[in-house]
Amino acid sequence: MGPFGALVTLQYGLTAAPASQPRNIILGQCVAGAISLIFTYVPTKVLKPWLRMALAPAVSIGIMARLGIVHPPAGAAAVALSSGRYNWIYYFLFLLCNCLSLVPAIAINNMSEKRQYPTYWGIPWCCSRSFFSKAKTHLPANI
Repeated sequence: MGPFGALVTLQYGLTAAPASQPRNIILGQCVAGAISLIFTYVPTKVLKPWLRMALAPAVSIGIMARLGIVHPPAGAAAVALSSGRYNWIYYFLFLLCNCLSLVPAIAINNMSEKRQYPTYWGIPWCCSRSFFSKAKTHLPANI
């Protein structure tokens, strides 16, 4: 339940934060969950469970950071999924719950004129107005 509490806190409390945007929510959960479950396939003689539960989130967070899709609740889900008590069905349930949580978050947050959620869906730099204004400045003058 911890990852979902953190997810809701991000969606309603930090609506403009990059970690609370749909891209980070979905892709961060995909990366962290898959890595954590892959760690569970390593035999316990090679990798002790307590070490697995430390390494899986660490590797997940590192990869999320490298890809630019950091999502803190996915790090918490990585701890749970790497415990060995969950399988791929639970991974997809985590992912489904994350996707479904977007619907009320979008509806409720956008009822207020002071909030906008999400601030972006995909790649943030290509959707901003500054990106398009820079693109126009590189056009030849005769167009």
